[in-house]
Amino acid sequence: MVTTLYALTLALGSALLFAAQPMVARMALPGLGGSPAVWNTSMVFFQAALLAGYALAHGVARRSAPAPQALAMAVLLVAAILSLPIALVPADAVPPPDAPVPWLLARLALEAGPPAVALAMASPLLQRWFTRAAGPERDPYFLYAAGNVGSFGALLSYPFLVEPLLTLEVQARYWSVGFGIWSGFVLLCALAQRRQRVPVPAHSSLPSPTESSPAETHGDVIPLRQRLIWIFLAAVPVSLLQGCTLSLTTDVASVPLLWIVPLAIYLLTYVAAFATHGRPLIPPARRALPFLAVALLFVVLSRATEPVGVLIGLHLAFLAAAGLVCHGALVSRRPPPAQLTGFYLAIAFGGLLGGAFNALLAPLIFSSLAEYPLAIAIACAALPRRRHPRHRTGVEPPASLGADLAGPVALAGVTLVLGLLIPWAQEAPRLRSAIVFGLPAIAACAMMDRPRRLVLSLLALFLAGSWLNPRWSGTEYSERSFFGVTRVTRDATGGIRQLMHGNTLHGRQFLDPDRRGEPLAYYHREGPLGRIFAALRENPGPRRIGVIGLGVGTMAAYAEPGDIWTFFEIDPAVIRVARDPARFTFLADCQADDWRIIEGDARLRLREEPDAAFDLILLDAFSSDAIPVHLITREALSLYRAKLRTGGWLAAHISNRYLTLEPVFAALARDAGWICRAAEDVLEDDFPGKEPSHWVVLAAADSDLGSLPRRFPWLPAGLDPRVSLWTDQRSSVFEVFQWR
Repeated sequence: MVTTLYALTLALGSALLFAAQPMVARMALPGLGGSPAVWNTSMVFFQAALLAGYALAHGVARRSAPAPQALAMAVLLVAAILSLPIALVPADAVPPPDAPVPWLLARLALEAGPPAVALAMASPLLQRWFTRAAGPERDPYFLYAAGNVGSFGALLSYPFLVEPLLTLEVQARYWSVGFGIWSGFVLLCALAQRRQRVPVPAHSSLPSPTESSPAETHGDVIPLRQRLIWIFLAAVPVSLLQGCTLSLTTDVASVPLLWIVPLAIYLLTYVAAFATHGRPLIPPARRALPFLAVALLFVVLSRATEPVGVLIGLHLAFLAAAGLVCHGALVSRRPPPAQLTGFYLAIAFGGLLGGAFNALLAPLIFSSLAEYPLAIAIACAALPRRRHPRHRTGVEPPASLGADLAGPVALAGVTLVLGLLIPWAQEAPRLRSAIVFGLPAIAACAMMDRPRRLVLSLLALFLAGSWLNPRWSGTEYSERSFFGVTRVTRDATGGIRQLMHGNTLHGRQFLDPDRRGEPLAYYHREGPLGRIFAALRENPGPRRIGVIGLGVGTMAAYAEPGDIWTFFEIDPAVIRVARDPARFTFLADCQADDWRIIEGDARLRLREEPDAAFDLILLDAFSSDAIPVHLITREALSLYRAKLRTGGWLAAHISNRYLTLEPVFAALARDAGWICRAAEDVLEDDFPGKEPSHWVVLAAADSDLGSLPRRFPWLPAGLDPRVSLWTDQRSSVFEVFQWR
């Protein structure tokens, strides 16, 4: 009964903490826009709250008896309950433009801070109490697995059940009820451990779960070296998780909801390691990890994008193996229950370091997703050294650093020599990658039983590949920002320059000066966008055009003298590329009397424009191959309507490989009393540079569209009863996902 009570309390608390993160971030989007700063700041805040809660638990557990511990927990619970329900950003709140991140942090601390810290503090404290309630022979660490089971449940239920069915306001209300129930369970746990009064032993009599070394302790003191190992073992899987997710969703398959799978695997490795101490899974994971690391690094260096299923499987298999190895090593080095809170404090600090490095630091110091291959290599440091039965420690002593460096340096040299000596393979990139990276990767396999040598070999291979790859690819320019990696490349013919974000195309232009004014990709004149402008120009005269999403500025090719164009773009790297006439000239050649670029989230910056300012608003913003959700809600459409003149149009580019967005706009138009027409270009000719596209146009009445319906098969947009009206309070990508 006691075990069930504690496990249920830990699981419910972790589920509440995990569910709060997407809920709070969604609350912030309308007020702060779709900038990654919203998601990154929210993520770092909750990691910091976790660290603060663990630090409080550690301080309370070290300096007070069980009764004061329970009192401190009760005080925090009362403060948290008084701050509920969470209502992060009022609908009319406008953050200061010069300090949105501090403003968001202040709101988070005020609204979500007390309950988040309380949930975090309870996790290690309850495990301490469990040892008193159940007896010193019971290992409390399995309760950490119960907590991660709760997190896993929240991960699956939020996007598939909570978000589609409940508005944010109702979510916050139910979350508050759940927090109240959980608080009651915490008090029951306090009573259970108080009745037992079993002392928590300073030294564990529990057997070590694996053959790895247990935690080194000296009385109540944990050596710094041991704490650093804990931090390292917790930080590496978090860095791998974020790197794997970013690589999959930008370079392999920009599938919405794909981020759920790596996160689920990460949580399940914690569950497996702490619930069963990983006995059935960790040994095979250790054997597989070096092979998976070598194979995955080869894939990253060769920039392979097919076959998609195999690549996704390889990324996820490595994440699972690395998570099991690192988390299994954490379990094997767990301290006695008396030092449990310090152990979890180190884990929380490691998670914060790994997450902050990828989310905040890596975009500033790397021009590519370099943090991911670096983490792949470093993860191999968690492998145990080769066993040596004749040595007194049972493992082979480490070789000198010079001996460990010799092989990796030679490997890097061979890679560079191969890369420079095979110009005949330039037209066969797969063959080139197989020779230049494949052969050294095979050689690296010889070092698999020496973790330090393997790590150095993989790092050497990565550095050599990082020097060679830009010289081989058609990449002319690359820049990293918080929005991802922006690359300017040439197509296979060499006659077209294009802008890429991961494997998603964002614009093209002919290099031939006589043809550079021709709009290409999704914007060509024979497609839906070309027909929109043809119908718009039926009545001569200047137009005021607003464009949400700049790309390379292709739409400026449709500008005419007298026009006034305004582009809204959130990514400064994209603005720099589009403005540079050495790369793209659509803006430089723009025929409009005036054009300007407004940097920032379009929904926020569009508020600053006068009402009835535009004849046409073009929505062409993409994030992970889809329009950001906060730009296609009822509230967003109300904003667009206010900024359009009487008879004006809203046109949206909804091309997508995985989402069917037409019913979303149809529902929005019906709710507003507007009409919605849709057209899809299937490219019946083979004109170079064109791409198929799907567009919708919204207007107050069919008569406002003029001849547009006759210029192309513009059909009434189809409603889908399964797709609800999207609002700032409720929307679900799950409703429009193409399951195929």
